[in-house]
Amino acid sequence: SRYGLGPNGGIVTSLNLFATRFDQVMKFIEKRQNASKYVIIDTPGQIEVFTWSASGTIITEALASSFPSVVVYVMDTSRSANPITFMSNMLYACSILYKTKLPFIVVMNKTDIIDHSFAVEWMQDFETFQDALNQETSYVSNLTRSMSLVLDEFYSSLKVVGVSAVLGTGLDDFFVQLSKAVDEYEREYRPEYERLRKTLEKAQNKQKREQLEHLWKDMGSVCVQGHTLA
Repeated sequence: SRYGLGPNGGIVTSLNLFATRFDQVMKFIEKRQNASKYVIIDTPGQIEVFTWSASGTIITEALASSFPSVVVYVMDTSRSANPITFMSNMLYACSILYKTKLPFIVVMNKTDIIDHSFAVEWMQDFETFQDALNQETSYVSNLTRSMSLVLDEFYSSLKVVGVSAVLGTGLDDFFVQLSKAVDEYEREYRPEYERLRKTLEKAQNKQKREQLEHLWKDMGSVCVQGHTLA
């Protein structure tokens, strides 16, 4: 409040500052990688703040260029029982998948409140989802009906796990899917991120060379001036 940024403004500013120091986080992870099997990074929930921001991209690419990285999209299953809300969540998930270009797992949390089988059925059976939509009368339902056709391909390869954070159920299945996602990263994503890392290193080395050349020129100029003055 002191800086008049507002909630999202404060998060964005903090994220930007965090991104400028992310090399320190990378060093910390490197030191701990032999002692820790997993590193969990909880990112800001607002999609525009992390997924679609420059800082979020910097952080994601830094991690993925050095470590097997997987995106886990946690959704509140109890708040997705309405087909329109469910579709909104799936569109979010789809956009995050295509923006991050990383192995992706949807975790449907709070299965202790409501089982996630209805959501899996909606993804696998178009007609069932349409039947649920027919109960909705708002104009948004027509838009949702059209969008559900577009997401068919997205659903076909999507890893989905139902869990209860309270009871701990579903976590065994989650770690199975996580292992598959790591294999997917090694097979399909690592080559691309290694290429990206090399490109970044080349750019950084070029920048360093140019800075050194400027420095030598400046030093040479100083020496000449000193000789002239002498």
